[in-house]
This record gives sequence, C-alpha cells and structure tokens, in this order.
Amino acid sequence: MYIIEYYQCTKVIIQLNKYFFNMNLIKKILIFVILATFASCSQPRDPITGKVKTIEPNPVTRAKQYRDKEGGLFSGRSGGGNTNYEFSTSNVMWRASLEVLNFMPLQSVSYSGGLIITDWYEKQKESIKIEISFQSPDIAVNSIVVKSFKRSCKNSNDCVTTPNSTDFNESIKNKILSKARELSVQDAKKSKK
Repeated sequence: MYIIEYYQCTKVIIQLNKYFFNMNLIKKILIFVILATFASCSQPRDPITGKVKTIEPNPVTRAKQYRDKEGGLFSGRSGGGNTNYEFSTSNVMWRASLEVLNFMPLQSVSYSGGLIITDWYEKQKESIKIEISFQSPDIAVNSIVVKSFKRSCKNSNDCVTTPNSTDFNESIKNKILSKARELSVQDAKKSKK
C-alpha cells in the first residue's frame, strides 16, 4: 500500500499553484480536481491521541488483530468474568426466580434490565401474569419487586384484567427467597468440595 506523505502533497500543491495563474478555465478546473484529490492524501489520525493510524488492508488479518487485542465474541477471553451469562448463572436470586416460575411460559427475560415477565398462564377461565423486577442480587426482601395480574374472561372477547392481591405477590416473593436460600446453601457446599 503506497501512501503519499502529507508534506509531499503540499509540495505538489505549491508547484501546481505556480502554473495555475497562467492557464485557461478548463485547465484550472482540472487542476482544482487534482488538488482536491491530493488534499485527501493525509494519513488518518486518531481523534483523541492525534497519532497516525495504520490500517491493515487485509480484513482477515485485521479481524485477527482486533480479536487478539480487544477480544471478541469467539476470542475465548472472558472479559474478566463480567459477562451477563457468567454473572446470571451465579446470581442466586435470578436462578431462584426462574426455578419458581418454571411452570409458566416466559414472555420477556432481560438479565441486564433485571426483569422477568411471564406470559399469561391460563387455568380454567382465569389467567395470571407475573412480573419480577430485580433491585439487587442480595437475598433480601427488598431485592425484588413482584407484580401480578389476573385476567378473568366470560367469553373470548369479554375479559377484565386486574392487579392481583399483595398477599399473592408476597407469597411468590417468599417462595423465591426460600428457593434462593436453598440454592445459596447448595452453592456453598459445592464450593467447599
């Protein structure tokens, strides 16, 4: 790859300017186009450091360099163990919530957003939907917020949705906390081995 240095571009521009004043209009336009092309000869620079960037022309080599330097999806580097997958499998409250709600279909699960929303679970003519919002990964009463909704249908077009009772929400929360304590004890036993 041949790159014309910036100072070489300016040298060419100065020489062309000497001849520019003695030419007709078409030649001046042609020279202007050439000058505009040479003006883009400067090497790309990092906007933060100001250092000249060298870009590898081969995309396969460039991808390998990025993978080795920065990491990537298939680099085999774990990024210091801070990935959502590794963290979510070690978060006891998250695992306990999924185990308690394993009989219900899930509509939306976002570990990074700290939210689990089930789909409507139908039993006879009533349906239930549960939303769990995570406030912290600690095993504590204030670590999660449980909301639930009940939908009663007289027929397929006549349904009423209402919030469930706080007693029901508290019972779900207590089941999750009990399961989290159980999983925490199991993890402690595994780590001792």
